[in-house]
Amino acid sequence: MAYQNINTCRSFNQSVNTGLSALVDQVCSEVTIYNRGSTTLEIYDNNYSAASNALIISGGENVSIRGITNTNQVSAKFTTGSGVVYYRTAYFTYSTVNYG
Repeated sequence: MAYQNINTCRSFNQSVNTGLSALVDQVCSEVTIYNRGSTTLEIYDNNYSAASNALIISGGENVSIRGITNTNQVSAKFTTGSGVVYYRTAYFTYSTVNYG
């Protein structure tokens, strides 16, 4: 039987400003977030929204967050102004396919 890739990945982009916004709802176990702008991006997860919980991503940087079940567990905001957040989801699962 031919190889079957059971990993599902998708790419998204979303406009964000200085107000905290949850990422668009997508089932995944990992999300990689890219800051392509020049303004600092703050990332929060699992409803921890205090400034001391911010994961800071400077322009040109990216970060992967694992151990989630949906992208809406992750929120983002820019420190000033607005821009676009780019992210790629990955969902690793076990297959029930019988290979032989």
